[in-house]
Amino acid sequence: MAKSLEGFQPMFGKPKAEWEVPSSLPLLPFMFHVHALDSFHLRVHVTDFQSCTWAATRSIEQLEDLRDDIGIGGSWSDFIDYLIASVRSENVKLVLSRPSKSSGGTGPMFAKLIAHKSKGMPLISIALDRIMDSTANDAMANLSLELFKAYETKHNLVVKEQERTCWLTQILSAEKRSRLSKIFYPQKLVNGLSLHIAGQK
Repeated sequence: MAKSLEGFQPMFGKPKAEWEVPSSLPLLPFMFHVHALDSFHLRVHVTDFQSCTWAATRSIEQLEDLRDDIGIGGSWSDFIDYLIASVRSENVKLVLSRPSKSSGGTGPMFAKLIAHKSKGMPLISIALDRIMDSTANDAMANLSLELFKAYETKHNLVVKEQERTCWLTQILSAEKRSRLSKIFYPQKLVNGLSLHIAGQK
């Protein structure tokens, strides 16, 4: 089967941000968005929604190279499953490079998103490039919109499940009332008429 990212569901999360070199500079909370740009490209956005936004795009071929580099065996789907499990785990870090003079004091220009499924497992590491101005604004807008869509989908599923639970509860309650009615108010036919006899079983 041809390698593809078809059906890849977007993932969101809050990585643990840290400096590559220890620094006293404070860091704002970040959010990442990993999604399929199309069937053959994976895109990553990471932002603090203020001054720092990064991006990376990886083709199927580049993902294959990543797979070989970290030594994940098995099929293509096994690798994608491992990537998904790693990004969805609590072991996701954003490692920021030290701000350079060329950045004009606007913060680090490079970063890496690093994730692994569990301790001792291979690391998924994706280098990120800093994006700015309208490109960064577009990335933040897209992340916000896709996050809302994901929330809306989950919310609708919860509402449907609650409605189904309510419907089942009503059905069970009606059946219970029917059984109790037959126990305490049995019916007998007298001259072809149905009569309730209270207390008779």
